[in-house]
Amino acid sequence: FLFFLFKIFYKVYHKKNKKEGIKMKKLLIIISLFMTCIFGFANAKPLDVDVTEGAKLPNFELRDFHGKYTKSKKLFGDGKPTLLIFAAEWCPYCQRELADVQKFYEENKDNINVVVVFTRRKTNLSATKKYVEDSKFTFPVYYDATNTLMTAFKVKTVPYNLIIQNSRIQKDLGGSKNYEELKEAFYLNY
Repeated sequence: FLFFLFKIFYKVYHKKNKKEGIKMKKLLIIISLFMTCIFGFANAKPLDVDVTEGAKLPNFELRDFHGKYTKSKKLFGDGKPTLLIFAAEWCPYCQRELADVQKFYEENKDNINVVVVFTRRKTNLSATKKYVEDSKFTFPVYYDATNTLMTAFKVKTVPYNLIIQNSRIQKDLGGSKNYEELKEAFYLNY
């Protein structure tokens, strides 16, 4: 449709005045780009995650500290249970928990995935990177630069913990957990 309009206007104005035709051509290109953006993004739905036990995760992407994106299916769909944690570097409860998570990760990384998503609330990527480096964390870390994941998972406070397996919510662990509670959540207290 836009192409058809463009052809008509171009023929009419091109005959009258070449300069006007060029101006009209530019205007039509701008209008068509604008319309493409409007119609292209109008149907986009925000990410929404049902965190009830058994609910299937929608597909989404997580961004690491270097701007590289990883598909959720790759992290949560490999058959291994995954501890997903939403955290913030400024949060004292998170700081205590993440020290225990590091120990838990080192002992169980062959059988259990650990994924930590840091929020941008009250902080920035530089401060978060520094905290992770200074703490010498080796578990996989991601950064929610747009707060999309925090909103989608309906995270009100940090830390917030979930167990996910095969892209399904297995258990909502809620707030801060210590090392023993993490082992218990994954039935590792033999």
